[in-house]
Amino acid sequence: MKMTFKFLLLAIFIFLTSFNSFAQETELPKIENDTLYTLSGYKIYEGQDLKLGSGSLPNGDFKYITISTTSWLTAGAPSQGAVGRKWNGHLFKVKKFRKEGTKKRGFTYYLILGGGNIVNYECDIESAIAFGEVVVPEKYRPNKSNGTVVEIKHELSIGDELAKLKKLLDDGVLTKEEYDALKKKLLSK
Repeated sequence: MKMTFKFLLLAIFIFLTSFNSFAQETELPKIENDTLYTLSGYKIYEGQDLKLGSGSLPNGDFKYITISTTSWLTAGAPSQGAVGRKWNGHLFKVKKFRKEGTKKRGFTYYLILGGGNIVNYECDIESAIAFGEVVVPEKYRPNKSNGTVVEIKHELSIGDELAKLKKLLDDGVLTKEEYDALKKKLLSK
């Protein structure tokens, strides 16, 4: 009887361990070879043309698509410049991908884009998709709750999530009511 119980515990442990490693292998977003699989399942590959949507800043400029810090245009500049609204609807070519962050704090996936000139651009792809700065096929578009707030699943701590929500409130992206509702939902997890 004692041997059967130990065997059962070992079998459960092996099952859970293998299930956990399988789940980790299939998590999105991820980069495999020359393809980035976004949270929504949309596949982006090197050499692909992406169509820009509309900028999400109040003046129409792009918040999540900026001039690359490695571009000669930004040499010595303290920060990246937002891509202007004049680029709405233009095609940009995907040159490469970059993954930044840590497993503990979460990762952000960036695309390096070329716009047909000598400047490279960086795109926080998940945020750009969520806010309509990059046009994706209908089936890969994020669902919007209340028509304004988009939830993106990242591997961040609750403190990080609260800080992001506060910044969205301070930037005027969220109303006080939306902020309070999302904060309550986050704290109830």
